[in-house]
Amino acid sequence: MVKVDGLEVVPVCIPMEGGDHEAVIVIQHGEGLAGLGEAPVIPERGDSLAQLVSELRGERPVRSAATRHALETARLDLLARQQGRPLAALLGAVRRQEVECSALVTATRPDLVARAVERSAAAGFRAFKLKAAGGGGVIDQERLGAARWAAGQGARLRLDFNGQLGAGEAAVKLSGLAPFRLELVEQPLPPDAPVAAWKLIEPGAGALLAADESLGSARLARELAEAGVALAMKLATIGGPVAAYDLAARAKGPVTVGSTFETTIGLAAALHLACALAEEPLACGLATGRLLNDDLATGLSWRGPLLRLPDKPGLGVTLDPRALDIYRLDR
Repeated sequence: MVKVDGLEVVPVCIPMEGGDHEAVIVIQHGEGLAGLGEAPVIPERGDSLAQLVSELRGERPVRSAATRHALETARLDLLARQQGRPLAALLGAVRRQEVECSALVTATRPDLVARAVERSAAAGFRAFKLKAAGGGGVIDQERLGAARWAAGQGARLRLDFNGQLGAGEAAVKLSGLAPFRLELVEQPLPPDAPVAAWKLIEPGAGALLAADESLGSARLARELAEAGVALAMKLATIGGPVAAYDLAARAKGPVTVGSTFETTIGLAAALHLACALAEEPLACGLATGRLLNDDLATGLSWRGPLLRLPDKPGLGVTLDPRALDIYRLDR
């Protein structure tokens, strides 16, 4: 642990489904209180644990959006705790007390997809997100068919491509998905694809196009928001709750808020943003805590697919010192 000007910087690694969750927990102390933030490592975007730690310690310039997010969230959490208000109130206002969330389906085999969707549907979920496993081809069509069968005709299905498709093939692949009546097609194009390329895509059958990784560029994010592309916002991609709130205010299309598989600390920050947005967000991708083998904080509560805003000041969550000691990497 390193403390710089009241700031604790704690690197952690928590086992999770399919690997490990690496992050840096930020604890901002002040007046006997502490604000919390979380900087998840996103290797696909050039981050490393060592880099984030170094930036948070002030040893190198801050370049990562995850670093900015953690520092800002910890500062806002502390300020809100000092004022006795929820963090969402500092972003503007608390406009809702809970948000609907989608269920993330990580299975690849169609039979396992159906089983996972049935379990989540039994818990009350009505929106289901799959990660593309075959570029939108036959494999993904079989998986979507299994999800549609298990979820029912009224359910909302989403498919996240994580930038797998080129502009030319996107039109062909997405047209093949029309029979599944998707609600949302997330990031079909590479992160640096210009707005003009997005405008050429027709997702079909009333589906929305949503940008995720592309929001890592502030300029491109503004252009996409103003062009009416839906925004799948993640705080560690955009750079914190204030930047995400401001981006949502520019949006001409729908907005949803997701996670980067964070602990309760990161999920709470995303929840406060979702509860502060002027417009009701689409079902948010915050039901990801189950993917971690353990957690570092408590305080979030669920009512079926609805994630409720805590009734305590700040983020409203409490750090678990026992868990932090177990998973920290600096001892």
